[in-house]
Amino acid sequence: MEKWRVLLITAHPDDETSCGGTLAKLADAGHEITVAVATSGNRGTQDPSIRPDQLAQIREREMQEASYILGVHKLIGLGYDDGTLADQAGLKEHLYRLIRSERPDIVITLDAWRKYEFHPDHRALGLAATEAAYLADGCWYYPEHAEEGLKPWKPQEVYLIWSDDPNYSVDVCATWERKLLAADAHVSQSSGGRTFRENFVNWITLRAPGGEVQKEESFRKIYGTSLNI
Repeated sequence: MEKWRVLLITAHPDDETSCGGTLAKLADAGHEITVAVATSGNRGTQDPSIRPDQLAQIREREMQEASYILGVHKLIGLGYDDGTLADQAGLKEHLYRLIRSERPDIVITLDAWRKYEFHPDHRALGLAATEAAYLADGCWYYPEHAEEGLKPWKPQEVYLIWSDDPNYSVDVCATWERKLLAADAHVSQSSGGRTFRENFVNWITLRAPGGEVQKEESFRKIYGTSLNI
C-alpha cells in the first residue's frame, strides 16, 4: 500500500478536532501524519486569572494529548501569539519552509474563503498555507531555502476544512469516538458551563440536516487527484 505524508497546518490547538476522525483514519492506515499549529493559543480564555504564558503551556499539553489519541506522528508548534497571524510578515516564508521541509503528499488546512469567518488567525493561516502549498515548488520563491538544502516541493493534493463549498466527504464512523476523545483533551477550552467536546458536538448538531449528525467529515478537495482518503 502506498504510504502518504500528510501535513495538517492549522491556527490553534483544538482546530484539529474538525478533521480528527480523518487524521485517525489516515494514521490507522499507516500514513505518516504531521500536525503544525501556528499559534500557542495563549489568548484563548475568558479567565483573567490565567496568564498567557501559563495558558500556552496548558494548551501545548492538551494538544500533545489530542495528537497521541489521534495517532499523529509529529507535532510542530510554530510559536506565534494567538490573534497575531494577520500581522506576521514572516508567516508565508515560514509555511513555504515547512512544506519544503516536510514534503507532504497531502496538505490539510483551513478554508480562508469561508463566509463569516470572524477569527483573523483562521483567515490569515488558511490564505498563507494554501499559497505555500500552491507555490512552494517555485524555485524563485524564497530562493535562500535552496541554499539551506531545502528543495522546492508541491503537495499532490490540498484538502480545506470548514469549507462552505465542500466537494468531498470522509466516512469516519470507525474513528468517531477517538475524534471526540481528542476533543476531551482540550479541557481549557470549556465555556458556557460545557466542555469543549459538548460545545463541539452541539455546533455540528445545529448544522446537521434535521439535527441528525452524520459521522463524516467534509472538505473542499482542490486538485481532484486520486489521493482519496
